Order: sequence, then structure tokens, then C-alpha cells
Amino acid sequence: MFHFKRRVLLTYVKMRALIVLLVLVYCAVVKGEESVSNLQNAPNSQTGFAFEMLMAKLNSLEHHFVEKQLKNEEQMTVLSARIDHLVKTVENLSWIVQNTAETVNHLGLNRKHMQHNVTVIQRDLVQLLAGQKLLVTAHQFGEYLRQKGCNTSHISFLSDKHYTTYRSCNKVPFSQSGVYSIRPEKPFKQPFTVLCDQEYESGGWVVIQHRFDGSINFYREWAEYKDGFGNLDGEFWLGLERIHQLTASTPHELVILLEDFDGNRTVAKYDRFQIGSELHNYALTRIDGYTGTAGDSLSDLKGRPFTTQDKDNDTAGENCAVTYAGAWWYAACHASNLNGKYLRGETKEFATSMVWKSFRGYHYSLKSSKMMIRPKM
Repeated sequence: MFHFKRRVLLTYVKMRALIVLLVLVYCAVVKGEESVSNLQNAPNSQTGFAFEMLMAKLNSLEHHFVEKQLKNEEQMTVLSARIDHLVKTVENLSWIVQNTAETVNHLGLNRKHMQHNVTVIQRDLVQLLAGQKLLVTAHQFGEYLRQKGCNTSHISFLSDKHYTTYRSCNKVPFSQSGVYSIRPEKPFKQPFTVLCDQEYESGGWVVIQHRFDGSINFYREWAEYKDGFGNLDGEFWLGLERIHQLTASTPHELVILLEDFDGNRTVAKYDRFQIGSELHNYALTRIDGYTGTAGDSLSDLKGRPFTTQDKDNDTAGENCAVTYAGAWWYAACHASNLNGKYLRGETKEFATSMVWKSFRGYHYSLKSSKMMIRPKM
């Protein structure tokens, strides 16, 4: 592209010089004709002298034009070399930036230790606006920045007191999935943030569990399963206490989206889902009305309390959470273990991984699991 522009510029300079030369020649010829007309009655020596003067002037102009053309070409060559050097410098800087980013990733540095990438913000906001066809609100922008790990406490119009809080995800007036602040009428005293899925079946879903890459260890103790762990923009468990309060405040449905490493996706949906309080060990009190393609590997655990490695509430002679490396509503022991090990596909281990028996059996660890609840209309 640069060489093309250079050729065009050189052509333009040459054409301009040629036009100037032609004008000069034309003027000279006209004057010559006038001189010839005036000198028709003059002696021949004077006519010859005038003609020689005209030719000398034309030769001088031609020499001057050639000299200027050579200088212009020399300047263009120097300019071209400088631009080529600048392009190479930019390319080197780009390479350095790319390698720096890779080095940062290898060192394991995350967003908490780096400023947010402005290009990524701009790209995501453009996508958001295109999908929404609305101007972004301060709340939505603030939630976006918080989800990306940015500290917005110093930005007055994005501080917590300015956030819009919704009763639930199905009251969020945006079709963009993301982190929002919700506060159901009761028994909640303070709002809290959740990941809202606004795409599956018209949206309105609160994501209570999400696994897709094995980056978070799910073999944890009771206190962590009660309060929740992980990151809402990555893998996480929302927390038994919040799941209890949500499902106790109003009837909820449950959907579980599963995928294996062959790209097969399936779904298990339950018309009613509810868990008890901590006093009842967050027992699976309601799990009714199964539909879907994954098969029902959860209804048989109805009434069972939750078990973790340090709190054995199952009916087996052993702690199922310890034996099967997870935390779940075990009986003796399970047909599903979505908080088990992340082993990536076929495995020789029996039932210890992210298992949904009726989908891929006990010797297959699923690629992704997404558990979501939504208030019944």
C-alpha cells in the first residue's frame, strides 16, 4: 500500500512539473511567433539571434526541471526510508507488547494486578450496545467493570449507592447476560450480586453453579459451600445459604445445562426446586417435574441433606463427599456429582468426577455444568 501511494505521489509531481513546462513552452512559442511577426522586416541576423535566445531559454528550463525532478525523487526516497523504518519500529513494539502479555499470563498475573485493557472494554461495550440497541446505563457499565475486576469505588457515579437493584434476574430490563445486583423482598436485608443468564429460554435465570474449565477447586468444606466461592465471571458456587433464601422466598424452577468433550449438549429441567435452611442441612426439599434430554439423575435425591468432606450427612457407611471427591445431596451415594473432580472426559475413576449418570455414566467427566434457577411466574 505504501509503495502504491509513493508511485501515485511521484506521478503527481511529474505531471505537475510537465504542465508547468508546457505552459512555459507555450508562452515562449507565442512570444516567438510575435517576435517572428515583428521581425519579418528586420535583418536576418536579428531573427536568428532571437531564435537562438529562445532555444537557450528552453534548454535552461529543461535543465532546471530535470534538476528539480531529481531532487524531488531523492527527497521521496529518504522519506520512504524513514516511513519504512517507522513501520518496522511499530511492528517491533507490537511484538514486544504481545510477548509481554504472554509473559504476564505465564507468570499467572491476573486482573487484580493489572489495569483493565481499554481495547477490550471498548470492544465489549460496542457488542453490548449492538445487542441492546440502547444507550448503556451507569449501573450496567458499573456492573460490567466490576465483573472485569476493576475497582470502581473511586468513581462517584458508579459507587454502590447509585447501582440499580432488582428483585430478581427476571426483572432486569436488559437482554445482556452479566452480573447484576438483586434483592428479593424477603428474607434478604441487603442486596447481593449474581450472574444473570438472560439468553436461555428468554432469560431471568440466577446461575447458582458454573463449571467449564477446571480452574476452581470444588472439593471444599461446609463453610465454603454455605457462603459460596469462586468468581462470578468464571467458575463458582453461589452458596447454599443464598440458594436457600432465594428458593424459600418464592417458588423456583431449576435447569441444568451439560456438555461433554465431544460437543454434545443436553439439559435437565425441573419444574420445582427448593432447599431447606442450614438447620436442615440445606436438604433438597423440592425437586419435581423433570423434563429434558439429559435424563433424570437428581430426583432420587429428594429429601437428602447436603454433604461435604467435613460434614457427613449421607446414608452411606462412608462419607460420600470424601469417597467421590465432591459435595452434593448424597444418599448412598449418588447418580449425579456435578461438584466432583474435573477430569476431562473418559476416566478410569468410578463416579469421582463431574458425573451425570443418565448422560455419560460414571466413567466420564463432563466438560461443563451450569445450574440455574428462576422464579416461577
